[in-house]
Amino acid sequence: MVLIGGGLHTCTSASVRYCTDANTFTAAAKSADQFSLSAEHLSNIADKAFWGEERIIEQQQTLALLEFIRSRVADELISERELLRLWRSSEIEVDGIWVSGRINYADLTDRERNFVLDQLQVMAVQADSKKRSNAARQKEFANLAQTSDGFTVEIIHKIVELAQQVSGPQRKPRLLLVTASGRDPFAAVDMYSNLFEEAGADVSWLPLNAAYQAAQQNTVNNKASCEQLPQYLAAYHGTYQRQRVYPDLMQQLERFCQQGSAAAVEQIRRADAIFINGGDQSLTLQAFRHEDGSATAELKQIESMLGAGQIIVAGTSAGTAVMSGGSYQGRKVPMISNGDSFSAMQFGAFDLPAPQSGCDKDQSCSNGLAENHLTFNRNGGLALFPWGVLDTHFSERGRQARLIRLQHDTQTRFGFGIDENTALLVGFEQGENAPEVKMAVLGEAGVYIADMQQAQSSGEGSASRIEKVSTHYLTRDDRLEIKDGILRTRFADWKFAANNNSSPLLSSGEIFERDNYRQLALLLCLTQSRQADGKAVRVGQGHLLSLYKDMSSHTRQGLYRQPGKEVQYCSYRNIMLDITPAN
Repeated sequence: MVLIGGGLHTCTSASVRYCTDANTFTAAAKSADQFSLSAEHLSNIADKAFWGEERIIEQQQTLALLEFIRSRVADELISERELLRLWRSSEIEVDGIWVSGRINYADLTDRERNFVLDQLQVMAVQADSKKRSNAARQKEFANLAQTSDGFTVEIIHKIVELAQQVSGPQRKPRLLLVTASGRDPFAAVDMYSNLFEEAGADVSWLPLNAAYQAAQQNTVNNKASCEQLPQYLAAYHGTYQRQRVYPDLMQQLERFCQQGSAAAVEQIRRADAIFINGGDQSLTLQAFRHEDGSATAELKQIESMLGAGQIIVAGTSAGTAVMSGGSYQGRKVPMISNGDSFSAMQFGAFDLPAPQSGCDKDQSCSNGLAENHLTFNRNGGLALFPWGVLDTHFSERGRQARLIRLQHDTQTRFGFGIDENTALLVGFEQGENAPEVKMAVLGEAGVYIADMQQAQSSGEGSASRIEKVSTHYLTRDDRLEIKDGILRTRFADWKFAANNNSSPLLSSGEIFERDNYRQLALLLCLTQSRQADGKAVRVGQGHLLSLYKDMSSHTRQGLYRQPGKEVQYCSYRNIMLDITPAN
């Protein structure tokens, strides 16, 4: 398995900032989505069934602003960046009240914004085919050779290299691309297909998603209801008008749906690797499990092949988080689905569906949750990684406490937090004395591991205390293995004991903002200081953190050089963590 923490820095025609040459792509490659403010599209936005009576003001103001923009651009196609610029900079009078586009845009939920943009989006057309009746769709391209970030390049190549070991040297490895995590499951197909083809794989899109599974389960005359796919895409993914924007991919999804599960299983059987994109792990779960939680035939095929060493399973961001599940040491391993560290420590973890992003704005959050509350699925995700909870975008978003709180509340021993542009390689060995699993770190940053075996706790809710959590942070080329419940780590040979004799007082005022936790732990790792303190307090409420070394703590540092880049690493084992109420 190759489990990526998200945040890959890939050179694509829509994101040239990661290209060594900004002129890498020709005008034939898609550089941006296209939008049209036609009368028909605006009338679709007026759908009262979508907005509801309680959001009628936001609907009317949005339509008025878009009508104003239409009066300026007419039938011209514009990019998303230009559309948003015009929207947020507009100011108009509606029924004697001045309406600010900036305020209106900010007041909409993510669901509402996505609905508006989907209704306005049109197919991006290749310039040389615009006048033809069968105009060709413009595609986003990737260029691995021109990608400036060497860490991203090595992770992509590692997936294909491992797949080549499965396929053997006689042919290209066959890689299946699954985009089920995306709100728009069509948006990333072209880019990822091109990316893995550049790395040497024979790539096919496997259009497996929540809408497909809904069509398979809701039969009419014993046939899958594939003609309802647009409605299922709206209901499950919250995406609209995809047949207009990606007509060829929509036809491919329809054919895939009509062929049914047996054909999907056969595609998986012939594959050497499968890659799952980022987005929302709850959507991926619906693509691979039935409503009762049982595994689909497609997931059973992947389970069987992974256990036999016949397929490489890779994912990024949500595609990684969804891998956790099953059971370890007799306890179920959950799948994390939402939340931030501050809310996690204040309110705890909830075995409930994740609230929709932006639901605080329109008061649509259900089950008494707020949009930042920590939620999880007690039954786990795909259960292909049973050794603990997997979390992603980890250090960059200060997710240490949300992982530990979930482990505490669900009595899960291990948690693994994977940083951006970083991969956790997971391998299995057969044999009587072999470890259950071996892991190694590849990429730019590291993997945080929390072990709750010796942890102690008291209190409830915001008064919770979680102490003596054993934490590890492994960086590139470090390894670990688990056998009989014992986790062993091995630092890379090129890392050495820290020789900085200074012992500064270390503290952080906003420990879960950005990567403050990682930076504080790095200083503790690099110096002779024995303790570092942090806090996360808002309006007098929050928690204090104490990181400290004991006799079991070990640290190793080293420099890694890439062309034009030098990274200082410091890995540690058994740095202890206490989290206590601030008052």
